[in-house]
Amino acid sequence: MGRSRLRRRVRGDLLSDADVRELYGVPPERFIEARDSLANDLRAAGKDDEAATVKKLRKPSVVAWALNAAARESPEDVAALLEAGEDLRRAQRKALSKAGTEDLFTATETRKRATRAVADRAVDALGVRGATHRDRIVSTLEAASLDRELGERLRDGILERDAQPTSGFGAIEGFEVLQGGAAEERAPGETAEVRRERVREAKEAERTAIRAERAAEQAAARAADLRARATTAEASAKDAETDAKRLADEAKMARKRADRASRD
Repeated sequence: MGRSRLRRRVRGDLLSDADVRELYGVPPERFIEARDSLANDLRAAGKDDEAATVKKLRKPSVVAWALNAAARESPEDVAALLEAGEDLRRAQRKALSKAGTEDLFTATETRKRATRAVADRAVDALGVRGATHRDRIVSTLEAASLDRELGERLRDGILERDAQPTSGFGAIEGFEVLQGGAAEERAPGETAEVRRERVREAKEAERTAIRAERAAEQAAARAADLRARATTAEASAKDAETDAKRLADEAKMARKRADRASRD
C-alpha cells in the first residue's frame, strides 16, 4: 500500500470501506505502519475524524488476517458459509419446536462443508504455517457463521481477532413463536420447565456435535502433518541411500587404487 496512492484516494470524499478493506489486506507485521500512514494522509487532507477512526483500528491476528485474505480471494465461499449459518439457525429453531431433526442434520453437514472450504483458503494463505492455525481458523468461522456482526466483518474482509463459537442454540434460547409451529404445536400440558429441559438437551447435543467436529478437524490436520513428515522422511531416506551408494563406490575405487599402489 503506497503512501502516494493513499494520498490520491483520501483527497476525495470520505474514507471508504474499500480503504479499510485494503488496510486489512496488509500483512500483520506491516499493519501498524500502513494504518498510521493512512491516518496521516487523512489528517493532511483535513479529515481529522476519519484519521482518528483509522488510528483506532486494531492489528488483525494471524488467523483474522488469513480469513480476510480468504474472503477477498473467494467471496463466494464466504457467502455460502454465511448462508449455511442462517440455514443452521432456522433448523435449530425447528428442532427445538419439535418440527423435526432431519433439517438440523442436513444444515449442520452443509455448514461443515462450507467451513472447510473457507478454512482451506485461509490455511493456504498462511503457507507452511497454515496447518498449525487450522483449529482457530475453523473456530472463528463457526462463530462467524452464527454471529451476524462477526459474519459481516468476515464478508467485508476486516476481521480483527479470532473467535470461539458459543453453542449454536445460545442466540435463540428465548424464542417464543415459530412461523407455522413452535408455540402452537406445543404438546398439551407441556410446562415451562419441560420446555427448558428440551432446550437444555438440544444445546448439549449441539455442544457435543461441535466438539466432535473439532476433534475430526484436528485428527485430519494431524494426519496431514504425519503424511507430510512421512513424505519428507522417505525423501531423506532415498537421499541417504543415494549418498551411501556413492560413498561405497568411492570407497571401492579408493581400495582399488590402494591395491594397485601396493603392487607397484
